[in-house]
Amino acid sequence: MPGVLRKLVVVAAVDGLILHANGGSRFTGGSNNEASSIRIDYKTNKITALPASAPEAFEGRDVLEAYGLVGLLSVASYSFLVSVTQRQQVAQIQGHPVYAVTNVAIIPTSSQEDATRAITQARKEVSQGDPNLDPESDEEDVPDNITDGAPTEIGSAPTSPSRETFHARGISVSSIAEDVIGKRLRFGRFAANWLSRKNLGLPRPGALEPEVPESPFDDTPRMSTDGSEAGDAATTVAVVPQEFGSQSDINQPGSDQAAELLPKLLRYTKLLLASHNFFFAYDYDLTRSYNAQGPWSGHLPLHKTVDPLYFWNKHLMSAFIDSDAHGFVLPLLQGFVGQREFTVAVPEKKESDGSPKEELAEARIVGESQDAEAIETESPKQNFLLTLISRRSVKRPGVRYLRRGVDDEGNTANTVETEQILSVPDWDPSHNAYSYLQVRGSIPLYFSQSPYAFKPIPVLHHSAETNQLAFERHFRELSRRYGKIQAVSLIDKHAGELKVGEQYERYADVFNKAGGIDGQPLRLEWFDFHNECRGMKFENVSRLVDRLKETLDQFGYTTVKDGTSSHKQVGIVRTNCMDCLDRTGVAQCAFGQWALERQLQNEGIYIDLSKDSSTQWFNTLWADNGDAISKQYSSTAALKGDYTRTRKRDYRGALNDLGLTLSRYYNNIVNDYFSQACIDYLLGNVSTHVFDEFAMKLQTSDPGISVQKIRQNAIDTSCKIVISSPDEEFLGGWTMLTPRQPNTLRTLPFEESVLLLTDAAVYSCRFDWETDKVLSFERIDHRSISRIHYGTYITSILTDTQANERSNVGLVIAYRDGDENALRVNTRSLQTSVRPAALEATSNNGEWDLVSWLRGTKRATTRFVAFKSMPLSTPGASPRLGPTGIATVRELDQVRSICQDIERAMLAGAGQNVDSVSVVEQSDIISLADAKKRTGILEYLVYDIKKMVWA
Repeated sequence: MPGVLRKLVVVAAVDGLILHANGGSRFTGGSNNEASSIRIDYKTNKITALPASAPEAFEGRDVLEAYGLVGLLSVASYSFLVSVTQRQQVAQIQGHPVYAVTNVAIIPTSSQEDATRAITQARKEVSQGDPNLDPESDEEDVPDNITDGAPTEIGSAPTSPSRETFHARGISVSSIAEDVIGKRLRFGRFAANWLSRKNLGLPRPGALEPEVPESPFDDTPRMSTDGSEAGDAATTVAVVPQEFGSQSDINQPGSDQAAELLPKLLRYTKLLLASHNFFFAYDYDLTRSYNAQGPWSGHLPLHKTVDPLYFWNKHLMSAFIDSDAHGFVLPLLQGFVGQREFTVAVPEKKESDGSPKEELAEARIVGESQDAEAIETESPKQNFLLTLISRRSVKRPGVRYLRRGVDDEGNTANTVETEQILSVPDWDPSHNAYSYLQVRGSIPLYFSQSPYAFKPIPVLHHSAETNQLAFERHFRELSRRYGKIQAVSLIDKHAGELKVGEQYERYADVFNKAGGIDGQPLRLEWFDFHNECRGMKFENVSRLVDRLKETLDQFGYTTVKDGTSSHKQVGIVRTNCMDCLDRTGVAQCAFGQWALERQLQNEGIYIDLSKDSSTQWFNTLWADNGDAISKQYSSTAALKGDYTRTRKRDYRGALNDLGLTLSRYYNNIVNDYFSQACIDYLLGNVSTHVFDEFAMKLQTSDPGISVQKIRQNAIDTSCKIVISSPDEEFLGGWTMLTPRQPNTLRTLPFEESVLLLTDAAVYSCRFDWETDKVLSFERIDHRSISRIHYGTYITSILTDTQANERSNVGLVIAYRDGDENALRVNTRSLQTSVRPAALEATSNNGEWDLVSWLRGTKRATTRFVAFKSMPLSTPGASPRLGPTGIATVRELDQVRSICQDIERAMLAGAGQNVDSVSVVEQSDIISLADAKKRTGILEYLVYDIKKMVWA
């Protein structure tokens, strides 16, 4: 049967990292007879298979034993092999062990020296996690049914203000650490502890020894010439290689910021993967439901059978898949896997005229199997196994508040499929096995909530047509996977959540009036959870189950016996609250309880789980599931967990929830932005440009929502509103950045606005991107334009990207204020026209150095509007590169083209020919030198404080 190599060793050889199956066995699961060893070349990262006889040089080398691979992480010119070094068995399904990842090693592939140090340190970590393991001895093969390594409970990833600088191979730099501690790092004494060797793996300033090259993030003891240890040791995440890629790599956009943030990325990657939230099995498909499991045919490898919707590390494994190293590809599932065995004591039938239900009414669940001895020997009993599997979708992944609602493809945030499987402990195929599926996911509308508010009010986005399209895409895909759909919304029917709930109902009604899904209507039940369960009476969620009993009975569950399904679940309950966490967890537990009771009834056992005090394990299993999903989305355990576990709610649970709420609030405003960038990058949804964006804004964009589509919609909307005359011909539209205050060049922050060009005027439109409305616009008649100026436009030098003279360009349109121009503000009232007095162009902050090119116009009547070009490459996509690695379309070319379009329209309107004196002039708007002069100490300080907190 095809499968994955269960155990392998990682060896740092001279010419590359060698991955070798432990014991020298060969893997034969692929289409070819794959070798049990492969090599990752240090220079090219090319993966090649080794002959069966190789390698012979393992003896005497530092080797790291791994239980599987997560993949190959590449950032700029760095590459790291991520391998599973510790695991814990959490379940067994049909004889196949299921493991949770509890620790990983991140090994650089830059050189043998760096790889060897990382392997040594990883072995030390493993030995510290398991005191019985000697890192210097060869560990015997560990049986699959025991725990490998000590579990490590890790919450959210800590932040670090590291600012390492990228260097290409060939540049004479002894180590990155010198740049970190040197003049390029502007952090003060407040950050001294953050930048200590203990926290970052950096050598202390006095301990720098350029003559002894050292990987700057390595904390393993280094040996001096006399054999003694040099420096002190501390625990770090990984070793960053001292030498990187070729010289051409440094010219790739985004590589500088990615390299600076690399230590933090590696830390987060390790914490994320070792957080007990990733699961795998070597020869069982965790990504598909029990009923969807099928015999693997021929030589099909495991990674080709899994559902890509839940194959978390597919992008990281792409290098191995492309190299046909199928035996090394271990699919990971993010979510939860838990399992409990329990025993049911069933009294013998009474000799009475009662119904079967009355005869068996005294049936009781004793608890988990270890409590079975408490059952009277004369009472018949049955043993069962309950397995809970939650599968978190890789579509629209991320953290709370930064991933809300729906994207353009209909994927919703925090989408999780949860399966509850009831079986006998030995999985005897002659006995019935039951599977019940549920789904949670964010409300399928475009909306957001501010992470900075303690109780943020949801804000809806985009037009009705755009929302309806995404709404329908979501439910059609859900129906394709599961059949009929019962949507359950648990949000409040008052205050901030009411508006979203009403829109949810509205779009569902429109959808159903249009025919629904293949003629089947979408069912939506709005259960006001907080109102129905007020007074901490969460047991009232049973009212929701009672309302949906008919639907639940119709949808049913899947029954499998002897490999065939005697009954299939034909529909699914899709549950949501605002976060799809706390209220959703309580409701899904109730639906799971309903399913378990019905499945036990099918076995002839009638029992009310809500009234049975021995079913604590069932509540605990669901509470553990809720905590796992909550930690993956909000970095804290789920609220209302005390009720889910104990069926009781008191003040202690409320106080605990308050602490978790405060912790979530802290993560919302501090940790989540970088965490989101890392998640998107690890899943392959964005390029390294996401780190450029984070360095500039300390925030990230949503790659699931098309920025180009939103901007084009803004241009179209602006055209319909601001161009009032049917005689004006629309010539072009662009979205650009503009200072917040008019008639200025550098009023921060810049806002994204819309620039429109017609045959009669230029329009500068300020746009509300949340509501898709024009807030105000200024119409500039062509006849009033006196000069168009374009060139370098640098507004900040805090990051390398912001100080780049080639990409930071813009244009300024100077014009004479007069009656032919107009300024209108949308006041949402009858009066919208505003005619302010002509604003005098002042010389504050030196922003009227441009007077020289205004050529004699009167300062009292001259105004100007400034625009800065948007980056041509978004964080989620690679730039358009030519064969030399340089962008084929530059921002300066784009700005020049806009200026020329405006000039042509002016000349055509005035009846002049192209030989007339040009009004377009190129020179710096704000040069790099000027920007440096204008950047004060306070601006540096504010940015550094922000970076210490966020980055």
